[in-house]
Amino acid sequence: MKEMKEFMAGNKIRRKLFIVALSSLLLVASIISIAVGVTSRNKNSSSRESNNTGGLSQAAHTIVKSSCSSTLYPDLCYSAIAESGEAAGDKPILTQKDVIEKSLNLTTTAVEHNYFAVEKIIKANTHLSKREKTALHDCLETIDETLDELRKAKDDIDRYPNKKSLKQHADDLKTLMSAAMTNQETCLDGFSHKEADKKVRQALLNGEVHVYRMCSNALAMIKNMTDTDIIAQQQQQQRLSSKNAHNAGRKLLLNEEESDDTWPSWLSAGDRKLLQSSTVTPNVVVAADGSGDYKTVTEAVAAAPEKRSKRYVIKIKAGVYKEKVEVSKKKTNIMFVGDGRTNTIITGSLSVKGGSTTFHSATVGQFHLTSLN
Repeated sequence: MKEMKEFMAGNKIRRKLFIVALSSLLLVASIISIAVGVTSRNKNSSSRESNNTGGLSQAAHTIVKSSCSSTLYPDLCYSAIAESGEAAGDKPILTQKDVIEKSLNLTTTAVEHNYFAVEKIIKANTHLSKREKTALHDCLETIDETLDELRKAKDDIDRYPNKKSLKQHADDLKTLMSAAMTNQETCLDGFSHKEADKKVRQALLNGEVHVYRMCSNALAMIKNMTDTDIIAQQQQQQRLSSKNAHNAGRKLLLNEEESDDTWPSWLSAGDRKLLQSSTVTPNVVVAADGSGDYKTVTEAVAAAPEKRSKRYVIKIKAGVYKEKVEVSKKKTNIMFVGDGRTNTIITGSLSVKGGSTTFHSATVGQFHLTSLN
């Protein structure tokens, strides 16, 4: 009987110990489950935040979103930058100017991709007509010009706003980006006629439209930035003026040059002086009657030096010159001087209707050279 009581007591103790142990295990399991749930929610939250900002930090995401909001294609603007992310060694995105610089770099990459794509099209489509092959080579040339314009725009943005007046910066940048956009249209115009290969045009279309929109976005952000800065500068000048600090205000103008409505703002002081001179000594003379160095303008241009840093003046005597004059981008700083609007006339016969591409045809058909004296 005593042994039975001891056995029953031992069972009770073991049951209590089992219950305590089981309760402890359940408590630990609950704690682990809660911890895992919290961690999972944190990871999901972090993942959602990462997806929202792409490869950008939260600060960069905010700046890019704000900058892209002024563009015609904000989704493209943001996604292109977000997908490229902020790689190690890259310049951090801290300001609207940084966003523009990033956008220009990505646009340059897209243009380079188009260049190689057009080269592949040329090699893969040997059946194309002479006109279509010429149009594709026109595309390569306009793409090359676009790369030059983007390079100049990036240099100008890098110096902004210190090297020139704000207005000059704004005018130069808008001109460069507008020209880059026009180049994309010119390329596609080569395949706008009815007989053009539709497959080739479609192959060109996607890349050209993409670059056009990238350039448009960069242009919009540039305009937004420069307009804002110009307004801020004007307000600062007005505050200085209201405090009777006229002289001090003139010194604080951000490198603004004296305005001269007679000449375009992009014309340098040296060129203005040259144009105002009553006598200009040309480097060569073109005369149809053989009295000059060359009989045609084309010959004079072909003989002109490349990559010249100073003006190369070609004097064209009175006469009608029926020729197509092309000045490649390697022939820099060439200036034509005529004998008057009604005396020196250059007229070409190329037109799209006649079988030429838009790039190689004149918009008007003829142009006049105004005398400088």
